[in-house]
Amino acid sequence: MTIVDVFAERPFAGNQLAVVHDAATLTTQQMQTIALETNFSETTFITRLSDDEADVRIFTPVSELPFAGHPTLGTAWVLTGGEGSIRLNLAAGVVPVLFRDGVGWMKPPPVHFEPGEQATLAARLIGVPEVSLAADYPVRYATIGPRFLIVGVSTLAELKRIRIDEQLFHQLSANDAVFSVFAFTPESYTSDADFAARMFFEVDGIREDPATGSANAAFAAYLQSLNLVARQVVVDQGVEINRPSRLYLSIADELEVGGRVQPVLQGELQQLP
Repeated sequence: MTIVDVFAERPFAGNQLAVVHDAATLTTQQMQTIALETNFSETTFITRLSDDEADVRIFTPVSELPFAGHPTLGTAWVLTGGEGSIRLNLAAGVVPVLFRDGVGWMKPPPVHFEPGEQATLAARLIGVPEVSLAADYPVRYATIGPRFLIVGVSTLAELKRIRIDEQLFHQLSANDAVFSVFAFTPESYTSDADFAARMFFEVDGIREDPATGSANAAFAAYLQSLNLVARQVVVDQGVEINRPSRLYLSIADELEVGGRVQPVLQGELQQLP
């Protein structure tokens, strides 16, 4: 097993990922049990590997995901050492990853949009006044394997004060296997970033994610659809939970999400469940 920090400019930042090698003989239940043991937002299992591609399964502590961004990028780094390219065969489809100048770039699956909740409901969900929502950024649902409600707020101060209404969250997610809230602002924590973001999801209570590649892939498509920003932007996430993360979004004709990966730990599973 290898543990890495993904979308991290330095070790012990970004989003933690456990990658289990040679997992072809593991059952689905064993994978799920191991993912619960690591208790990271995701753990990946490499079930087949060739020179330029690998079959990979992704698990949260409670369920399997068809696609997730930081597990894809982190697993690709583990398999390549952060050089060259590789294709990962996921439940959602084939995702190619290319490393350039220390940054891994992935081409995510297609993003599908739906109208979001009414502004009043979205504001209530994240615990801010309706007037605090960002006027130029409509509330929308985006599905890219997981389903996200994308909500913009006008200032960094409002982003910091977000508190999820758990009862409303559960009402909105009742018919979704994987539902999350991606909140952002066009203000940033640092002068060299364009946006700040937070992402909330459910795992035995509402949990905040340090860095979310799938949500930022959806966000890249969202920004592209609005035609409000340049062709490349930087998003900072995870600051409120002391896991500062940085994601690079390429918003050209073909979307890409990029970030750096830092190795942390190498070990062996001594006993399988």
